Amino acid sequence: MDMKKTLAFVVSMAAAAFAADVQVVAPSGADFSPDAPQIVNSLVRAAVSQSGNTPVEDSTEIQLRTNIMTMGSSYIVVCEQAKAGVVVGSGKQKAASVDALDAAIEQAVLSALGEKKPEAPAEPAPEPVAAAPAPQPAADSATAPKKEPLPVNTSVVTVEVEEAPAAKTEEPVGEKRPTRNYNSFGVGAAIWHNYDYFANPKDIKDGKDRDEERSWNATFAFHYARIFEVSAHAAITMVNNTNFVVGKGWELHDVFLIGARYYTSTGAVSPFFGGGFGIGGQLDFHYENFDEVVALGLAGGLEAGIVLFRNSALQLELGVAWDALWDEFESFKRRFGSGTAYIALNY
Repeated sequence: MDMKKTLAFVVSMAAAAFAADVQVVAPSGADFSPDAPQIVNSLVRAAVSQSGNTPVEDSTEIQLRTNIMTMGSSYIVVCEQAKAGVVVGSGKQKAASVDALDAAIEQAVLSALGEKKPEAPAEPAPEPVAAAPAPQPAADSATAPKKEPLPVNTSVVTVEVEEAPAAKTEEPVGEKRPTRNYNSFGVGAAIWHNYDYFANPKDIKDGKDRDEERSWNATFAFHYARIFEVSAHAAITMVNNTNFVVGKGWELHDVFLIGARYYTSTGAVSPFFGGGFGIGGQLDFHYENFDEVVALGLAGGLEAGIVLFRNSALQLELGVAWDALWDEFESFKRRFGSGTAYIALNY
């Protein structure tokens, strides 16, 4: 009994000698929910403890860095073990959803630290059942030798039958992808034009010639948008572009559009293009009559640009937009237009 205790003590001391302090660096890319960084950090520390090492926050010789990236609707977990700034081990796992992220983190950490998750022991095969003895021909009780009875096999064999799953009557529902919604505020410059105005012949005869040729003006611009991501490549948008000129012949041009945009990439730098349709208003004091000064009607527009740091909760957007506004709803003869270049923050 003393020998067993001594052996157990020696084994535990040997295991403690191989254990090390591992600095768990704050994970990067874990921003798919507000509490994701804390959850991922806790899962990484638990996996480090499971490997037999001690997770610490202070700087040590061994560091463990974790990065989580999205690829479509899946998550990629990459863990790297670094000693003195040099990567000496790494592990990569893929999770099909957020629910499977804990297992992927655990496997990636164990791989980076040079550990493998122990496999479940195989169940022993059931013992074979002895076959029943073949029947013997009847013999004369007087002449036949007396035989001892054969031993009876009393072993019990358990047979498990896997039931077939019930047939599904409904179509499977696609797994939802975690998405984000953004407010976008930006400023920039625009170029605006009004429409050609030709007075009535009767007005010209009465000396009220108010002909006004189309003019182009550089303006200030204000950009606002609400962006609702529906997938890694697409988003529904509500966009409001306003530009204005002060001074002689000042004007105010505003459109509100509902539409969509398409991202050509899912990386940190994502070009996009899109468009929308809605309504708009115009105040233009190049004209004299109130009917020409105020315009209200249908509007449409196109947009294109690039989003920087798209994997972050705070993004930088550079874009250009062109919109058109038709005065009144029944006539498309008087059309205003505006082109805008802007820089915006998405958060």
